[in-house]
Amino acid sequence: MDAVQNEAATVPGEPVVEEALVLGPALRVFFERRGHGEDSRDLVQDLFVLLLSSPGRFASPAPGPLRSLLFAVAWRLGANASRRRRRPVVDGIEVEAVPAPAPDPEVRAVLADRAQRAAAALEALPDGTRRALLLVADEGLSPAEASRVLGIREEALRARLCRGRRRIAEILEGRQ
Repeated sequence: MDAVQNEAATVPGEPVVEEALVLGPALRVFFERRGHGEDSRDLVQDLFVLLLSSPGRFASPAPGPLRSLLFAVAWRLGANASRRRRRPVVDGIEVEAVPAPAPDPEVRAVLADRAQRAAAALEALPDGTRRALLLVADEGLSPAEASRVLGIREEALRARLCRGRRRIAEILEGRQ
């Protein structure tokens, strides 16, 4: 991180890099929550390399916090990394999605079923709706910030959130 700070000091007028330095730990958590695990630190470094290698390229497209821009770039980096690596699937379940073994086999079966249904419900959503839900519910972005990350109006984001939550509830209740 010190090397990035030294490099950022040599790039005058790069508020995006300065904001990325502040948000470094939050960006690492963002990648971890997206399932990148040990690769999270590497992805944060990739983000800094991208920002520092292209001075002026990442100017904020609209007035507002640079946080939205950084999370949009981070989202794309994470998506590219996910495409490069595929999780192994055992019996139709992603290996990393299986909860830790509980002492009671019945509890373990119920938790595995619940996790599988929740993941399937989320995966059944259209990409834009799923991204909106993850940015707001999982990453803690406000609807205004999430709408800037996705490049849509805030009203459209709120409609996606409403439809997505309703659809997940329907799937989990078995009313598909």
